[in-house]
Amino acid sequence: MLVTGAAGFIGRAVVAALREQDVLVTAVDREAPDPAWDEGVTVVTGDLASQQVCIGAFETRPTVVLHLAALTSVERSIEAPMATFAQNVTITQVLLELSRGSGVGQFVLASTTLSPQTPYGATKAAGEALLAAYSGSYGLAGATLGLTDVYGPGMPDKDDLVSRVMRAAQAGTGVEIGPQRRDLVYIDDVVNGVLIALDNQYDGRFVIGSGRSVTELELVEAVRAVTGKPLPVEQIDVPVEEVVVDVANDLGYAPTVSLEDGLALTWEYFKG
Repeated sequence: MLVTGAAGFIGRAVVAALREQDVLVTAVDREAPDPAWDEGVTVVTGDLASQQVCIGAFETRPTVVLHLAALTSVERSIEAPMATFAQNVTITQVLLELSRGSGVGQFVLASTTLSPQTPYGATKAAGEALLAAYSGSYGLAGATLGLTDVYGPGMPDKDDLVSRVMRAAQAGTGVEIGPQRRDLVYIDDVVNGVLIALDNQYDGRFVIGSGRSVTELELVEAVRAVTGKPLPVEQIDVPVEEVVVDVANDLGYAPTVSLEDGLALTWEYFKG
């Protein structure tokens, strides 16, 4: 199995779970490989924007591709829409074309539940459209994973809400919040959902979330309860993005980690 973005937050967790099932993995990432990977992981280090790296990733003749690599920052996508398009659309199309010519039977694309109101959301919608086109035209089984906000130990220290609130709790500072509602899903539930999609050779769109919508203030209150920190808030006025939290499916996926338990485990990670 070929896994792109394998050294990322979700990628590391998925590769570890695949190896527990003795699945041989070709792990592609421009970042250094996870030192915990064993001999069952073939490492390809490099940027998928390079044709040589893409071709090299298929030398192991994978039958399944799990495409996790992407530029995922909404803020960065607004600042650099062309780079976001190149990363999230062009590379996806190249991988689909290589899959078509390499005997790949299933292509699984990590996507989002956000609407295409930002360059990030638009590129993910474009990637889903490309996958649907290759599935319909060439018989490639295509699964799209609509991921909500993923958090948990090992998450990158970037400008997402959970990271910002955890950093504020560490520093004893306040945090800016808006009126949005969020579906926050713990990393273990995401890995379980990915494995279910792979095991069932799923073909279609599959939402992986918690099924619970919370306001940003409710998240802060939950972190206050976990950390014992006051976390003063400043309300800011930002556009409200609709959150999709319907995780109903016929595959047996159901989230198991509550927000409170997940935040407690994440706080332990941030404390080091």
